[in-house]
Amino acid sequence: MAITGKKRKERGASRQRSLTRRGFLGSAAAGGALLLTHGQARAYAANEQLQIAVVGPGGRGAGFVAEEGWSSVRQQIGGRIAALCDVNQKKAAEAYARYPDVPKFEDYREMIDKMAGKLDGVIVSTPDHSHAPASACALRAGLHVFCEKGLTRRLDEARTLADLALKQKRSTQMGNQGGYNTRVVEHVWAGTLGDIEEIHMWGGGGSNSKPPAEEQDVPDYVNWDLWLGPAAFRPYHEDWMHWAKWRDFGSGHPGMWGSHLWATPFKAMKLDTLWPINEQAPAAGPKTIKVTAECSEVPEATFPRWRIVRWEIPERMDMKPIRLTWYAGGQEAAERRQAVFAELFKKHPEWGSAEDKRWSSWVGNLWVGTEGVMYTFGHGCHTVNMLPEAKFKDVGDPPESLPRPLPGKFLKGWRDGMGEGPPAMGSFNTFSGPFVQWYLLANVAALFPGETLQFDPVACRITNHPQADAELQPHYREGWTL
Repeated sequence: MAITGKKRKERGASRQRSLTRRGFLGSAAAGGALLLTHGQARAYAANEQLQIAVVGPGGRGAGFVAEEGWSSVRQQIGGRIAALCDVNQKKAAEAYARYPDVPKFEDYREMIDKMAGKLDGVIVSTPDHSHAPASACALRAGLHVFCEKGLTRRLDEARTLADLALKQKRSTQMGNQGGYNTRVVEHVWAGTLGDIEEIHMWGGGGSNSKPPAEEQDVPDYVNWDLWLGPAAFRPYHEDWMHWAKWRDFGSGHPGMWGSHLWATPFKAMKLDTLWPINEQAPAAGPKTIKVTAECSEVPEATFPRWRIVRWEIPERMDMKPIRLTWYAGGQEAAERRQAVFAELFKKHPEWGSAEDKRWSSWVGNLWVGTEGVMYTFGHGCHTVNMLPEAKFKDVGDPPESLPRPLPGKFLKGWRDGMGEGPPAMGSFNTFSGPFVQWYLLANVAALFPGETLQFDPVACRITNHPQADAELQPHYREGWTL
């Protein structure tokens, strides 16, 4: 059975498509939802549009400053681009030309210091290593924050952003466009596939590239010091600008694609109940997550060419213990995954074949239940197939077991969270903070292959391995803070 997404129900005919500053401030004040501090949005409440700054409009952020499109601030939430910040003037040139009268900065700290009183929110679309400090800076200034996926490189950064979002009472959203698939979550909770016993996830892989050994002249259009931001200083080389492959700058496949593919398993299997949410004790009680990795190597500066990571999740709420396994890269990981699938379909031939082309997709998830299997793929697991097809071809919608109204996705969810809507689906404090901490454990475990790490979600600490525990914390160079 293939499940396709449904449009969210309209919240009322009188609901405006774009939330004005006056409208969201008024509704929030009535409900006590927002905390307005001196010098911020209160002084500009007469403006009719949300005033948005974009950090990084020359890269992924180009979509946010476009006139139209699925990630256009103007088209999607009726907002106005009020400030731009980029360290690469060449990449930002098109965005800067589109907004000639908008203030422009190289340093987001200067922008927020000078512009906070004229802004409602900040979109952070930089390389991963600058996500957390830029987002924290904006939150401390009382601004709403949308930060691209990856969110953070280190677990402590994710915990800090979650705490700040709650303290500042601001709407936050991680930019994994599809969020999680609510229908899949509710099917799992309804027992459509029986008990989910294990989940296999695949995709990604590193390069084992060596750090550049030589130095190059810094291009006149790049502020290299600000590009490095909180990362340790090193001489310029263009290869560093391919940031996603380097551990100092990127979060690897877990942040790049795991943020899209793994949000649904995280929510459906109630892993979030292992974390304290909004300063409340974890719903499942204090528990320990165990994570173990096998790797091709432990590279000096990048991610392993292949790795297999296993999370052992304890019993929580009404869910039995479960293992989630991620197979990254080719060679050994691919062969091991194929062997697992061959054994699975040998045991349950009525569920399908190990030769199914879906298992060869470059990324994907295979959920193994007691009544069948489910394949999910794409942003927010939007592609869903339950097998055997004959058994599930007529399965209908699951019971609505998630609280309504459902949290909103992407930019619209972020906007709605500023006013009378629920927190965004990827809110730092209610979902993304715990989710990111969970998937970043894969990167930590890969530094200590063959050793089982014990993680305490309440304390955000690895309790049995001091060296691994130290890897949860960011190490910023002088002049940069979280």
